[in-house]
Amino acid sequence: MLVAAVGAALLVARPWEDVPPTMRPAVAPVEEHSVSVDFGIVTDPGTDWAAIDRHLDAVGATGVDLNAGRVEFTAFDWPAHPEVAAEPGTDHLSRAARALHETADGTAREIGLIVDAYVPEWIKADPSIAGVSADGRRSPYRASASELATGEVGDRLVEYVTDLGERYDPSRIAVTELFLNHYSFGDDDLALYREMTGADDWPRDADGQIDDDAPELGTWRSEVLAGLLARMRAGLDGVREGRGEQIELAMDVRVDWDDPAAGVPSSGHDYEILLGSADRLVVWAYVGPPDRTPADVERLTGALQTAGYDMSRFTMSVGLWAGSADADPPRAIAPGLMGETVEAAATHGITDVNVTPLSHLSDAHWAILGEVWSADPSSVSPSPSG
Repeated sequence: MLVAAVGAALLVARPWEDVPPTMRPAVAPVEEHSVSVDFGIVTDPGTDWAAIDRHLDAVGATGVDLNAGRVEFTAFDWPAHPEVAAEPGTDHLSRAARALHETADGTAREIGLIVDAYVPEWIKADPSIAGVSADGRRSPYRASASELATGEVGDRLVEYVTDLGERYDPSRIAVTELFLNHYSFGDDDLALYREMTGADDWPRDADGQIDDDAPELGTWRSEVLAGLLARMRAGLDGVREGRGEQIELAMDVRVDWDDPAAGVPSSGHDYEILLGSADRLVVWAYVGPPDRTPADVERLTGALQTAGYDMSRFTMSVGLWAGSADADPPRAIAPGLMGETVEAAATHGITDVNVTPLSHLSDAHWAILGEVWSADPSSVSPSPSG
């Protein structure tokens, strides 16, 4: 009777069907062309994944990145923290991956996962974890440097990345929205700064005010984030009996358009320091009037190459937002501008180009993307995002 009961339970639950056959091809493509899918689309039960798959096939996309959510709001049932599931009982990541992991001709498509490091709900419940500005304001979204380095928030992020690697075996896991600019001046952060640098106090200007742009602050912030990434990397290395070493760990980074090869140390994004822990940096090559142009993006890739970086460790991410990402209704850059930027991103040795987010891709955007990525634009069907 017990055996029969267990067997019946397994037939109902069928847990082995929750996870796709693979998210990581045995052989990575020579050139990676990927599209990022918003968390809202990933978790929407009405998302037409077959239509999205047809779009990816039509433009020749070799990869797709699924937003897995935050440690406080996940796209699947996280056994360690079941209370944070967006829809208990539903694994949205597996549902998407099963639909997208293979192209129409049977080629395996790389599937990456995105982890958003913001913790707004956690901060509402416990303001002490928030980063603090020089004038005492608390960030509504970002944890403090000390929380990321030695606190529960950093531990939870490491746990989440590690558990995603164990459960899904994706091609890569990219951490986004991980910054330390402005909100890293709490008392706990000062104690961490003193411990890590040996300094007695924050760097200050001639008037005695904290110098938020001091080079030593940028180095310290970058080392804090690199330390967190190193812990994530170690966690991934241990999953799947060591096979997790093959899962790439990536981090989204900002660009200093005046000095493109330098990164943005004031945000904790010193490229050289971060590449000591991360396998890849996803560079926000975002344009849009009146900000940046495709020529600026090509200047960025050229500066990275001239600086001697290994260009295979960079992804150029072309953002489609026109103006604020929080605009309502959202606005996207023109399809032609997107196409020119995608072409500019694939210069000076860059072979990995991403377009984000899927929700901003209209029919015209898909058609242009098909032309740029040398697919057949006539095969593009109406956009699932409307």
